Amino acid sequence: DWSSDVCSSDLAQVTGQFLPEGERKKVLSLDDDRSEALLAELNAYGLFQTRQVLVARQAQRITGKARDELLQYVTAPIEEKCLLLLFEEHQPGKGLQKSLARAAVVVDTRPPFPDKLRTWADYYAKLKGYSLEPAALDQLMEAAGDSAGHVTSELEKIFSQLPDGELVTQQLVEELVGANRTFKPWQLQEAVARRQSGKALAIAVSLLEYGAAATQLVAGLGALFNQLLYMQSATVSKAAYTGLNKPVSRALSTMARAYSPGETARCLRLLLAADVRLKTESVDPSVVVVALIASLCRKNR
Repeated sequence: DWSSDVCSSDLAQVTGQFLPEGERKKVLSLDDDRSEALLAELNAYGLFQTRQVLVARQAQRITGKARDELLQYVTAPIEEKCLLLLFEEHQPGKGLQKSLARAAVVVDTRPPFPDKLRTWADYYAKLKGYSLEPAALDQLMEAAGDSAGHVTSELEKIFSQLPDGELVTQQLVEELVGANRTFKPWQLQEAVARRQSGKALAIAVSLLEYGAAATQLVAGLGALFNQLLYMQSATVSKAAYTGLNKPVSRALSTMARAYSPGETARCLRLLLAADVRLKTESVDPSVVVVALIASLCRKNR
């Protein structure tokens, strides 16, 4: 998949390693350029030959005589040239890809499946010469685990702040990953569920700055504590109540230990009072929300 973030990262790696500083790769799309143009570039040899990277997209379009000439070329390539053939699909057992595999390296650059993204992030860090603490990897996946491109971007941001080979800690990820990004309401729920007051306040302020309604945040937190109330009730089935995001649902068992039934009841009263204030009084919503979150996360003495 030549349009994927993984493919873009791999292309940058190869280009950076092979080309002299300042030199640029040449890209040919076989939608527009005939296969003969690619072969002409491969076979051109100047008196003062410099290194060159040729990238050919839509390589599955190379057929017939051009295909035969390409396979002949890869058996004895010009050392100063690096050829990257990009196919729309990864099919190493078929057609041109199968033939190329005898003399070239075939790499799968499809984006990793969501359940493999964590492993890929750890691999990418090691490829760059760094290692990630398990807790740092957890934090990275929580903040940026929606795509390989997002993970790569955040990791590069981290690496730019570290000496080569340094260990990436959870604290560093918390400081650098997702800076200036918008949060989602479920992240506020999770932070409150874990009684992480500093994190919860930062998320709430960010959400409000980016246009989230204070009443919406209060309603979401109300749903969270209502779920906890049902969990703490011996007469009500937990399975009957759903609707919370998976990370929040996973935090409920921790939350059940962090909040006593009495504290849960107190928090629901605080939420009701905040909701009434927001809907009936002329108040600064951010002041109400900040005070509310501080009270929700505070432990009873």
